[in-house]
Amino acid sequence: MGSETTKTERVFKQTEFGELTKINSQKTSKICQGQTVYRANDNISQVLRKGDQFYLDGGHKNHLEVFDMNDKFKRVLNLDGSINYDKTAKAEREGRTLK
Repeated sequence: MGSETTKTERVFKQTEFGELTKINSQKTSKICQGQTVYRANDNISQVLRKGDQFYLDGGHKNHLEVFDMNDKFKRVLNLDGSINYDKTAKAEREGRTLK
């Protein structure tokens, strides 16, 4: 579990968006795809809002999967904070939820 935290924190340090995400969120007790789920404590950007939950994709570790406070999928964000429309559409088709 410690190595996962280190990987996520390293990713957060790569971009300005990541730094904002790190200081404006906290870990939850949830785990998804082997990754810690975080909750935004404040509005981080236009697409990552207070109460949103997110985790670093467990496979490629190149995007964040974002869910609302009721575990419903919202969108996929690239590590710079931009929306990944292709991955968002795929996750919506799959009916992805935070489990």
